[in-house]
Amino acid sequence: MIGLVLRRLLASIPTLLAVILLSFVLMRFAPGSPFDGERPLDPETRAALDAAYGLDQPIPVQLGRYLLHLAHGDFGPSLVYRDFTVTDLIHSGLPVSLTIGGLALISALGGGIMFGLMAVLRPDGPLDRGLMLSMTLLTALPTFVTGPVLALVFALWLGWLPVAGWAAGAPRYLVLPVLALALPSMGAVAKLTRAGLAQVMEQDHIRAARARGKTGWRLISHHALRPALLPVVSYAGPAAAGLLTGAVVIETVFALPGLGRYVVQGALNRDYPLVLGVVTLYAALIILFNLLADILYGWLDPRVRG
Repeated sequence: MIGLVLRRLLASIPTLLAVILLSFVLMRFAPGSPFDGERPLDPETRAALDAAYGLDQPIPVQLGRYLLHLAHGDFGPSLVYRDFTVTDLIHSGLPVSLTIGGLALISALGGGIMFGLMAVLRPDGPLDRGLMLSMTLLTALPTFVTGPVLALVFALWLGWLPVAGWAAGAPRYLVLPVLALALPSMGAVAKLTRAGLAQVMEQDHIRAARARGKTGWRLISHHALRPALLPVVSYAGPAAAGLLTGAVVIETVFALPGLGRYVVQGALNRDYPLVLGVVTLYAALIILFNLLADILYGWLDPRVRG
């Protein structure tokens, strides 16, 4: 297991560097400037601002300085939010994004596995077909559709939940964004669980367990569930990454003070350090999520530990 972790960590370093390099170059060559506004600046003021933030230096010099500061945990100053550094903005928005994404991941895994188990207990029956059709529809719906629809039904029509806002993470403000973010992944997890269980239930050790009199939930929980969850574990890493990045849309729809609003505003205003800082953080978290998924996969299937 230690060898598996070390191999994944070594492979992640060039991946993270490539993401930083590509993001840096794309941001620098994007049209516009963080200092563009409704009233154009005079050349002297523009030159002074570029010099103050090092934007007058050649691209390789800017990249080297950024990597040096990044190695010390410094994401640099924000060019738009002048009173804050990028680190300050990340500290402010990251807990919100992680809360929404974490709850959505738990909901997607828990609900998806539950629905997959319900379907496989009565294979090819009305419940199985109805659940799989519903899960397929959920998988096909993007978050920018589920979010507004849920807000329309449960907030505006029924008045059960607030339309938007945060209120220091009060539970009633979390229900709609978490549900909107979790539903597409829940559908995928349910289908993977159903397919994995159906495949495992045809194996020889399951037939042997049935011959010993084990049936129903006891058979599934003791003999089939662990190997059947391998596809779900493989999907969990990319799903966690998708939920974290997908929270950008949900945070905008439900007016949540997470990293999503900073990404959108930073991209619109060419706030280079802010966008690069958030992209770098997202890339590191995605690598971490995939590493955790690999570790869990190795625990479930000892053959891949190496």
